[in-house]
Amino acid sequence: MNKLKLLVVFASLDVGGAEVQFSKLLSRLDKGIFDIKVAYYDPRVGFPKEILENAGIPVRFLGSPTWSKARFLADAIRFMRKEQFDIVHCLQHSTNFYGWLPAMINRVPVIIGGLQGKIELDSYWPKIYSMVSARCSGWIVNSEALQAHAEKSISFLGKNSFRIVPNGIELEPDLAIQNKETNDYQQLRNNRPVIGTVGRLQSVKNHLLFLQMARELVSSGVDADFWIIGKGPLQETLAQQIVDYHLENHAHLLGFREDIPAALKSMDVFVLTSDSESCPNALLEAMRAALPVVTTRCTRLEEIIHEGKNGFTVDVGDHLSLASQVARILADPAKALIMGQHSRQIVIERFSMDVAVQKLQQAYLSLATLETHRSPGLAATLAYLRN
Repeated sequence: MNKLKLLVVFASLDVGGAEVQFSKLLSRLDKGIFDIKVAYYDPRVGFPKEILENAGIPVRFLGSPTWSKARFLADAIRFMRKEQFDIVHCLQHSTNFYGWLPAMINRVPVIIGGLQGKIELDSYWPKIYSMVSARCSGWIVNSEALQAHAEKSISFLGKNSFRIVPNGIELEPDLAIQNKETNDYQQLRNNRPVIGTVGRLQSVKNHLLFLQMARELVSSGVDADFWIIGKGPLQETLAQQIVDYHLENHAHLLGFREDIPAALKSMDVFVLTSDSESCPNALLEAMRAALPVVTTRCTRLEEIIHEGKNGFTVDVGDHLSLASQVARILADPAKALIMGQHSRQIVIERFSMDVAVQKLQQAYLSLATLETHRSPGLAATLAYLRN
């Protein structure tokens, strides 16, 4: 075939920032170089599956609707043995075991681990990653911050183990959706500024901090709306907190939305309140929309935030500083516009989808080159692709 047979193992193809983003990356890989397939084992599916199938990438569910390790491993071993993959990329978290084990049993020449966030390095998982590192060609992560954290947590790493592939952002979102829905959001504005955030409603995103910031701003006389976009287990908790903080006329839970670009177009400031992130997609999407941003120092942000030029950073958990910096931006609309333009320029230069796709292809090819001794077929395919 003279293509590299690539399998990427997802845990789930349900809606999630990492799953959506990586599905978009895979859909744009060079099909003249890679023959791509995707496997997953959590039966929940959503937009990522649609992205992959629309790109002509075969998607295979392994296992059973009710989770069974034995059933999954048996299906995965048979599937990998039949397909004879050159590369198996375990995308994140539990796939670094459940994708790695059947790949190792089938002697796949290139086995790549993956991490998408610092939370994947909690609990006992670093011990498992250390075990798989003994037979792992390398790791793909999405930021220098995550690489540094992984290097401290995972043992038995080889030299040059990591390849950084930043989260890729489409520079021009679906304009049809954006233009169609923008008027709906404009009607929610109540003729006052909008401070917004986007993210799954779970504890690590710390939306409670966002509401504490909102309460501080409103109590200090800032007349604004505060939008929280996303779904998750803390929705009822946050709804009650809005009532407890007497923010019913200011704070709004807008739920899960597929028209995020339209929502961002209607915001004045974007705020990220997470306790921990790797390369936060929501922040990059806000910057693409030319918004000034305020964020907690939930990761290394030197490549994303140019302090005072496109936004501000504050300590994790500091709602008073968040409020202060948001008020500072709202007080100078002309400067806020310039900050937003700087935000977009950073995304264009460092985080565009084209940049990320190129880095992903380079990562796969460079790690495959290290393993040609494991497979004459792999060596022959790489030699053909170089010519």
